[in-house]
Amino acid sequence: MLRQGCNQAVNFTTYNIFKKKVLEKQNKKDLDHWQSLVLGGVSGGFGPIVNNPLDVVKTRLQRQVIKPDRPAKYTGIVQAIGLIYREEGFLALWKGITPRLMRIVPGQAITFMTYEAVSSALIRRGYFA
Repeated sequence: MLRQGCNQAVNFTTYNIFKKKVLEKQNKKDLDHWQSLVLGGVSGGFGPIVNNPLDVVKTRLQRQVIKPDRPAKYTGIVQAIGLIYREEGFLALWKGITPRLMRIVPGQAITFMTYEAVSSALIRRGYFA
């Protein structure tokens, strides 16, 4: 929950900040479809970049093999982050970010564009104020 909550908080916050800036600069009420597509893709990349250390730790905790006669290498989030940093360096906390971004960015771009298009259409038709 921590990982996904962090991801979504960053994703929606950056989208709304970017959207507000673009609309203010262009003195418009709504984004064009291509703008929501681009902003959705860009903001969709921020979430994984911010929460990738938690994703790396989650994967390491899940994949470790614990033997009865030996203590677990990773025992929790903070301990695992520190250990990965000490053993592999700072950038190791972002292992796997490239394929993750290649998967997430297009999906978030389409999601935000669709959300904006549908919500604008429903508002224009009087379903929402």
